[in-house]
Amino acid sequence: MKIGIIGASGKAGRLIAAEASLRGHEVKVFVRDAKKLAGKSYTVVEKDLFSMDASDFDGLDAVVNAFGTAFDPLSAIQHQSAMDHLIKVFETLPNIRLLVVGGAASLYSDKSKKSLVLESVPAEWRAVPENMAAAFEKLKKSRVNWTYFSPAINFDAEGGRTRSYTGDDDIAAVNSAGESYISYRDYAFAMVDEIEQKKHEKRRFTAASENSPIINLNADKPYYGILGKKPQFEGMSRYRSPLNFELAGKKFTLLLDNGVKTSVHFISEDMLVWVESGNSSYTGYYECAKIDEITYFVNFEFADSKPRVNNTVVLDLEQNLITLVRTKTSYDPECPALCDSACIFGAIAAPGIPVSSKRHTYTSDLLGKRIHWHYSPEFEIIHVYYSTSYVRVTFPDGQAWGDGPPEAFLAEMERYPYDEKTVYVKIKDNIYLVSVCEQNMARRGLGGNSLVFLIDTERVHDIGRSFGVTGTAPEFMPENYIFGAYGDFVHSDGILEAKKRVYAD
Repeated sequence: MKIGIIGASGKAGRLIAAEASLRGHEVKVFVRDAKKLAGKSYTVVEKDLFSMDASDFDGLDAVVNAFGTAFDPLSAIQHQSAMDHLIKVFETLPNIRLLVVGGAASLYSDKSKKSLVLESVPAEWRAVPENMAAAFEKLKKSRVNWTYFSPAINFDAEGGRTRSYTGDDDIAAVNSAGESYISYRDYAFAMVDEIEQKKHEKRRFTAASENSPIINLNADKPYYGILGKKPQFEGMSRYRSPLNFELAGKKFTLLLDNGVKTSVHFISEDMLVWVESGNSSYTGYYECAKIDEITYFVNFEFADSKPRVNNTVVLDLEQNLITLVRTKTSYDPECPALCDSACIFGAIAAPGIPVSSKRHTYTSDLLGKRIHWHYSPEFEIIHVYYSTSYVRVTFPDGQAWGDGPPEAFLAEMERYPYDEKTVYVKIKDNIYLVSVCEQNMARRGLGGNSLVFLIDTERVHDIGRSFGVTGTAPEFMPENYIFGAYGDFVHSDGILEAKKRVYAD
């Protein structure tokens, strides 16, 4: 279908455009500032809503009006004037549906239909919802082929995409917990469903979704990671720098040394399409961080994959090189926490530039060094890079343990030093990738994760990701998140390095 989006640079419009494009529809967007959507794979029209006429919508099957204003009395009236203008235009276009991103204020608050949601809005905040409700009344009386989609009362811009929702017509919809809640991502999902299925032509509808982490497909456990909502930073992410969105709209061709030609298209700030030669494409969520100005750290998981498969990509745009860490977990029924990773090197094919013959490479540069990493006020750790095949850890003196030192844990660490399979890769001067698989912990019935650290040894900080499970058998919880830390090099007395590896003969 050919779908137009008015206001596609706003919170709701941006996600609706991405959802429609994700499903293969041809998307035409209307914005006042085209630079906000530079690099997107849409047809972009820079035009103010009040200047649009019927010719702007030629050939479209549906148009979504995601027009919004500041939440203040002075601009609130524009909701009515914008609706007046669109009614005038779309009454001449009876074959094109107009779907409106509406408000919740005009919904009834419960099944008795005795009161509207608007009545619960404080007087100082009523200007916008009142004008949106008035605009809705005008739309209902028009000859437009319309659909009005009211969100639930709690319309959450940061919520996850569960791809599941419950609906109603005029009563504020609620989820299984009795909350009138929907995330912007699930709202976008429901809006594109409506465009495709045409269930509410010349009617209003509303929807609610679950206000909870998405359920992991391989375990009936809450999953706080790239596939769902994270209400706060998890684990080692307290000192993580903000995520980066600069790759949105960009496409890359990756020539991997395993012979697989791969293309990746970052279709939005958090969704990508990944296509490997000889395989079907994958579309889903990703997260991105930066270690320096032109080196990106991209993390995503193949949703629906059994066993679980994760991809961590270092995009080095200075040298046009790539390192892909592909990790698999939950593949061994006898040891469900076991994970394994492989590093795949390659180059980025850039137009007009010869493909580089260089590669990121395995390195011994970190051998013999120690870094004291700070992940939160409650968690610090010292990495001991004593072997090119392993990493060993210890804890600094004065480590804050919250409720007290976990004596059993410390005794276990003394008996079984933390030695885990590790790969060291030099990305460029002062930038190193350290990939750790906690296989020995997993074999002892503890949570086993793949940990990837991208380290800046000049500034002594890192970004990374933890993928796998946490907890102890059988109560494992799946996890996948990006973390960060700052640190400092510390002197080694050689004692810890000299201890025997208890897992080896």
